[in-house]
Amino acid sequence: MPAKKNISAALRTPQPLPLRTRKAAPSGGNHVDPVVERPLPALADDFMGWLITSLSVRLSQCASTYYMQRWDIGMTEYRLMMALGVEHECSAAFVAAAADVDKAAASRSLQVLSQQGLVTLARHGREMTISLTKAGQSLAEDLHTAARQRDAQLTQGMSAAQVKRLRADLRRLIENLPNLGDDHVDADRVD
Repeated sequence: MPAKKNISAALRTPQPLPLRTRKAAPSGGNHVDPVVERPLPALADDFMGWLITSLSVRLSQCASTYYMQRWDIGMTEYRLMMALGVEHECSAAFVAAAADVDKAAASRSLQVLSQQGLVTLARHGREMTISLTKAGQSLAEDLHTAARQRDAQLTQGMSAAQVKRLRADLRRLIENLPNLGDDHVDADRVD
């Protein structure tokens, strides 16, 4: 098993981020992460779910590579650290919900973060309280800065009004998810 990176050495002010994750190519040059560069499936032109899933897969892969290479944390740890950066101290159930992470996955990742010295876990009866250490607070700040930079890069070329509209439209799609369970499909609505 490879040795873990020194987290404290990685805690520094983030530099401007590249739009795409780049890895050193065997020839010594750079190449773009293949997940980001592969063409969209043709079904993404016809089906909203395919388009959103394609975006999600690309965002997740790109972010996973970035956060693992930069801070030695996976996406679940990243989401938990982002939530804890806002809440600072809360129950394990609350931080899992705030991070939109499954409770079992959150529990495993909180153990990893504890072993890395980023959070403290304190049991109070049946409830676990999670709090950031000083190193965890510093990392959470760096993650928030990096996330803002990545958001700016992702929405590059869009006006503030367009970004606001996109957020509203995506929230509407999330609100509409329960409708997918309905057996009735309005044939007149399908474009």
